[in-house]
Amino acid sequence: MRKLWIVIIMILVIFAGFFYLQKRKTDNANQPRFETVKVERGDIEVKVLSTGTIQPYTRVEVRSSVRGRIDRVEVNERDIVKKGDILAWISSEDRIALLDAARSALESAHKENNEEAIKEAKMTYEIADKAYKPVLLSTSISGEVIKRSCEPGQNISLENILFVLSDRLVASVEVDEADIGKIKLRQKAWIVLDAFPDERVDAKVTKISREGRIVSDVVIYDVMVDALKVPHYWSSGMTANVEFIAESKNDILIIPKSAVQEKGSKKFVIIFEDKPIMREIETGITDRKMIEVTEGLNQNELIILGEINDNSWQRNVIDRSIHMIRRTQ
Repeated sequence: MRKLWIVIIMILVIFAGFFYLQKRKTDNANQPRFETVKVERGDIEVKVLSTGTIQPYTRVEVRSSVRGRIDRVEVNERDIVKKGDILAWISSEDRIALLDAARSALESAHKENNEEAIKEAKMTYEIADKAYKPVLLSTSISGEVIKRSCEPGQNISLENILFVLSDRLVASVEVDEADIGKIKLRQKAWIVLDAFPDERVDAKVTKISREGRIVSDVVIYDVMVDALKVPHYWSSGMTANVEFIAESKNDILIIPKSAVQEKGSKKFVIIFEDKPIMREIETGITDRKMIEVTEGLNQNELIILGEINDNSWQRNVIDRSIHMIRRTQ
């Protein structure tokens, strides 16, 4: 009999514990749940992102002034040249004809073993070589050889582009009309190439187009960005991603933007002081994640982040707080 009572008591204790835990779980579920964060001091940078390509600021295509043949090339790609430097030597068609004729005569004289003819052919060749000098091809700007399209012995025309020169490489990007007002001359920027995603290059804005273009029904403007120091791995045509620093502030009060609620023209947050309380605030710049608080909050105050589960409770708190604020105005 005693064992039976012990079993009954144990069963009652188990059921009592089960119902107690269930009640606590229900009570906790009925309470408003929310996450709090502290008001902190920090920095905010407002950025404008754009994409374009690396290209020469000044691009010069070098062609020959005469038809003929390349005798000698003096430079290679990536060589740095100064204005007036010789890029190549070119024999004109007339010079080629005379030299080839003299050379052919000299070869014939050697085959015939005719000393008099050999002497005469050599004189003819020397006269032609001195009278018709090779035409030098020089550069009109100082800069870098970014393309070489000729080799010794190659026949060329007036249309052939033999070299392409650049005074410096820049990033040319497109900014749409919604953001162009945030871009200023000499504004700080960063350049990152798709080919080198881990390399971020300091830069500044040097040119902003005053005439827009329509691309896919959007008005865009061309913006030129100069690297403070052009890296050696840059090449014309590479895809460039540019971050413009439109605005920045340091050591300011910041909170997550998701904590801010708006009703009409007013902005509010819910602070937590033993219980949730609605408070009106004024804000400044935002990077879409964090937002500056200029009035209404102090550092280390707790604010509620995101939605509160009990919507009716939240709505009542908001409505009562707005009513109190309006009465004090």
